[in-house]
Amino acid sequence: MRKVLLLHIIFLFSLQAAVAQLVFDKSTHNFGEINKEDKKYVDFTVTNAGKVAAEITKIEEPYGVDVKVTTKTIQPDSSVIIRIKYTPKRKGAYKADIPVWTSVQNHPITFTIEGIAKTADINESLECPDFEKQKKLEDLNTDITIKVIDNATKQPIPDALVEIIWDGLIYKELRTNRAGETNQTLKNDMYYIVASAKGFGSSEQAVEVHQDSLREIIFYLGEPSEELIIVEQVDTIVEPEIILAPEDTISTAAMPVGLYAENNIVFLIDASVSMKLEGRMDLLKAAMIELLNGLRSIDRLAIVTYASSVDVVLASQFVKDKAQITEIIQDLSAGGRTEGAQGLEKAYEIAHQNKLAEGNNLIIIATDGVFNLSKEDKANVEQNTSNGINVSVVGVKNEKWTEKSMLTIAELGNGSYLNIKSYKQAKETLLNEIKQKSLKK
Repeated sequence: MRKVLLLHIIFLFSLQAAVAQLVFDKSTHNFGEINKEDKKYVDFTVTNAGKVAAEITKIEEPYGVDVKVTTKTIQPDSSVIIRIKYTPKRKGAYKADIPVWTSVQNHPITFTIEGIAKTADINESLECPDFEKQKKLEDLNTDITIKVIDNATKQPIPDALVEIIWDGLIYKELRTNRAGETNQTLKNDMYYIVASAKGFGSSEQAVEVHQDSLREIIFYLGEPSEELIIVEQVDTIVEPEIILAPEDTISTAAMPVGLYAENNIVFLIDASVSMKLEGRMDLLKAAMIELLNGLRSIDRLAIVTYASSVDVVLASQFVKDKAQITEIIQDLSAGGRTEGAQGLEKAYEIAHQNKLAEGNNLIIIATDGVFNLSKEDKANVEQNTSNGINVSVVGVKNEKWTEKSMLTIAELGNGSYLNIKSYKQAKETLLNEIKQKSLKK
């Protein structure tokens, strides 16, 4: 009885004689220091202490997390085990929230796992172990065939370039053979693949690779796409050629100090579950890494994410250790509901703490959905704009109907509304925006 009293009661639903009451043994687990050979999963037990059955309707899995359950129906006086595995790709501290939705409540149970990865293996499977048996080593990777086809003639395109992007960076560059094909063994994970050929344009898609996924991916090239038309509309800054003096150790090729003022940039990233779909997070990571490479040691950068909570994943700092910041960007994951207004408050706080008297103070909101602000929130944006903190908004593969709210924020924030729908745009958009905003008059 004493043990039962320690269980956390998370929901009580009552309707006449029917009662569904769920309790769980714990809601958080800290793995501590984790090495390669250590177990990286934990079991949470959820018990139905009520009189009606409850269904697990949805589990939101942040990137790097895999979840298995013994059953999705929790009968009265019965328990289920929710097994959660997190596979770190980088050394260092990690934390992940996993919302679990049930049929008996209108908000999720949120389980939290955290730890410190002492080692990391990019070839380790993300897949959570089964309850009955362990996966064989050969089940951790999947062989895929990528075909590139001329959309007009339906003939294969030889020597087409296939770029496989993983966590925002190009992982593999392949060429198709005479049959228009290329083969690759990939670790089971999420990828973003771009196929292109001279005279045929390009095509791209997000791909989840696992044992049950399609083993053949086909790209049709040869007709202009909506993405290509949009790319042509992106403004490009043309600047005079700058020959750096030998003593100039600050300028980058993209941003010479003689042309561009210092930057105080705060990224506000939508990390809700929808950003995991359609390769949105991969495109955003690619855009952020491209911008990072162009920034200088005199520029400051901070990263705030918002989903079920608001987290500062990179405290504002001068851009000196680009390798470390790249790893932080690659580790960004998506999962949870959206708390945009709270995230914007935190972004403003950081921007003001590091405000430049002369320079570019800019918050960049990156999202795929509507960013709703109350009347008070909008007044806050206007007030901060008058105090020198501007806001630009980046829509990542967002629907047309979401643009109105993004445009409103950008206008109130004296910034820009930008759009990323392709890998080419991802490589250009953010860097061009910072160059436009920091160009010396």
